[in-house]
Amino acid sequence: MIIAPKIKGFLCITAHPAGCAAEVMGQIDQIKRGGRIPNVPKRVLVIGASGGYGLATRITSAFGGGAETIGVFFERPALKGRTASPGWYKSAAFSQAAEAAGLYAKNFNGDAFSQAMKDAVINQIKADWGQVDMVVYSLAAPARTLASGETVRSVLKPIGESFSGSTIDFNSRELRRVALERLRMTMKLPQR
Repeated sequence: MIIAPKIKGFLCITAHPAGCAAEVMGQIDQIKRGGRIPNVPKRVLVIGASGGYGLATRITSAFGGGAETIGVFFERPALKGRTASPGWYKSAAFSQAAEAAGLYAKNFNGDAFSQAMKDAVINQIKADWGQVDMVVYSLAAPARTLASGETVRSVLKPIGESFSGSTIDFNSRELRRVALERLRMTMKLPQR
């Protein structure tokens, strides 16, 4: 299959397995070049482990400190001429590298908020570790429906000052201005 880039807004919605693997291997090589990291927790649970900070933490813990890791993520495999999500390929590359290095690495692909996923991860922890030494929560979930039925949404906003800058629109190849309003925090204090 020939994988051509498909751009939606500022995101590329296609992923190349070799490119994703190369990115993961580049991070692993960088961590290895830095030498052994002392005092890394030995049993690390990463919720949101397929990209960004979660994957970087997993790579650093495993390849820098020899930690055993469990990763939870929600990624899409390739289907009917469509590439898998980048996190799918990155998680596969991490797992292959961890296995080759003799490192414990378990993956759970599914809805981290579901009771079935929580139970599966807890059962794995009980069976293999007994306890967790570090939990990293790096879940990219733009919306979540709570048990009450209320849907909450997350947003990225600067704290303190508003932000304005430039971005590239990859479809039109134009430079555009963007502005993000600062986060306005409100706290609900308990009633006395």
